[in-house]
Amino acid sequence: MPPDAPVAATAIERQAPVVAPAAAAGRAGRLVLGIAVTAIYVFLLAPVAIIVFSSFNPTEANTFPPTGFSLRWYAKFLDSAGFVAAFRFSLWLAVVAAVAATAIGFLTAHGLVRYWSQGRGVVQSLAMLPMMVPHLLISISLLLALMVVPVPELAALIVGHVLICLPFAIACIVASLEGVDAQLELAALTLGASRLRAMWEVVIPLVAPGLLSALLFTFMVSFGDVYIALFLSGPGRTTLPIEIFAYMQWESTPVVAAITSVQILLIVGLGLVIERLVGLRKIMRV
Repeated sequence: MPPDAPVAATAIERQAPVVAPAAAAGRAGRLVLGIAVTAIYVFLLAPVAIIVFSSFNPTEANTFPPTGFSLRWYAKFLDSAGFVAAFRFSLWLAVVAAVAATAIGFLTAHGLVRYWSQGRGVVQSLAMLPMMVPHLLISISLLLALMVVPVPELAALIVGHVLICLPFAIACIVASLEGVDAQLELAALTLGASRLRAMWEVVIPLVAPGLLSALLFTFMVSFGDVYIALFLSGPGRTTLPIEIFAYMQWESTPVVAAITSVQILLIVGLGLVIERLVGLRKIMRV
């Protein structure tokens, strides 16, 4: 045996007890982190679960846990002409605002990424400004503008929703465009395609995940808006959040929980559709 062997063996024996506590500490740290993350998710999702379970309460009291199981409040929601009309109008408004914001956001993002090299940061910050300004201030500003410029209320409502949705669309599409090689568009132009055809057949298919994510986020922002609709909606054009707000001023029954559960189901359904088409993981990476 070489003379250094006992020394090496002694060094290994001294290091072995150190490795075990380090591994145990690592496992304990991962366990604590897992418990903390689970507690955060429970804290965030518990109100949603309480609302969903409360919607099946057979009594008029908003109690949890529910005293039984009943679809009474879902039937009341479907039988209420005011709630159904507000729900349909909110859906229509959210779709129009999402499509318009995504189209404008795509053109803006394409110009920022491909053609605006100098001062891009300033212009992009200005485009993101409606995301940082409180919606209450935006709605009041639009209301004051209506006193000067005679614009139909529906048009003003759509403009307001597009305005608050636009930053989300731009952010999603800019991130997606930055991952697309600009040489592909140049190659299409070199081969004789017009700029519009190159954009339609090359750029848009490559940024489709970003466009879908923009549609999803802008739809959710528009569908859940309160302030713009509160200041700009006119008679007969009440959105669902405003209808719920007006209802809760006089009554408080589980019908609100039922309506909220339908909205949650709608958002989850949209997420499943996007997952089926392109995958939510792919969208979240853009």
